[in-house]
Amino acid sequence: MEETLRALMGVRSVDLEPFDIEFASSSFRPIGIATTIPDFGIHSQRTFIWHAPTGFLPITRSELIRFEMDAPDGSHLIFSERKILPECEPLDSSKLQIVTPEQISHWIGRAVLSGDLVASAIEDYSSDEELDRFVSTSKDQGTNVLCSLIDIASWTTNRGIEGFSSSPLLLEARIWQVSGDLQGPKGSSESGEWTILEDPWSQRLSIIGDSENMKSAPILRSVSPPKENWLGEDRLKQEISKIVEERRRGESGEMSISGKVRSMLLEKWILDIPRALIENSKVMIPGWLISLDSDKILHGRNGRLYDLVPLK
Repeated sequence: MEETLRALMGVRSVDLEPFDIEFASSSFRPIGIATTIPDFGIHSQRTFIWHAPTGFLPITRSELIRFEMDAPDGSHLIFSERKILPECEPLDSSKLQIVTPEQISHWIGRAVLSGDLVASAIEDYSSDEELDRFVSTSKDQGTNVLCSLIDIASWTTNRGIEGFSSSPLLLEARIWQVSGDLQGPKGSSESGEWTILEDPWSQRLSIIGDSENMKSAPILRSVSPPKENWLGEDRLKQEISKIVEERRRGESGEMSISGKVRSMLLEKWILDIPRALIENSKVMIPGWLISLDSDKILHGRNGRLYDLVPLK
């Protein structure tokens, strides 16, 4: 984790000055000294940065008091992988700021989904057999990844959800490239091309643009949807035809005393589906694995939660 924190601070242009102060009374490890860490409200203050590695016991108020007594004078920022007890909150935040495990997770997750940081998969992810059925490691950096439309920190705040762990992942979906002719009234036609997202998690199709893709695909664990969530060939063609169909105001009209009056009727332009060229490619949707009462998948585009079991 310490290497990840250092890498992310480097991406955020945080200049670290090394220091080697350690003391036996504390398990906190020194990372460096910085004067600017914008993500945590530090802009022009010399601050000692520490790392509290994962452990079984939470951080207590007495532990922080001992740390303050032995630590160098000045401001301190602690990245903690250990739980923080509520009793620690009254401490002077101007001198000591603690970044909780949840805040670290959100910080790293946002960096991974934005492409600033690349995450490596961990082999031993879970002993849960049901989870292993659906979770695999994605190392195909050639696969497109769509941009997330939600921010997990805002999502949790709006719902009043706190105290859960989260880790970023990718959800499998498909892109359909469709090219063909729209057939209008009186034998008229017009060629067109469409990029359509098939999202098997929400079980719907939507037209998207090229700007939806992320610039770089992170290496993350990926989750495949239940097989029955994918559309069959006949249903897929029906849905593509519906989403591509257009209704346009007609050019015909009736004569009046003042001249020709344009028709207010809408004319239907339908895709010539038998002659259309339809090709698909794999695409990934960003998301998070979050632990509430049970493990859930948070969809990074629609903000909905899904179970790690076949969807009905």
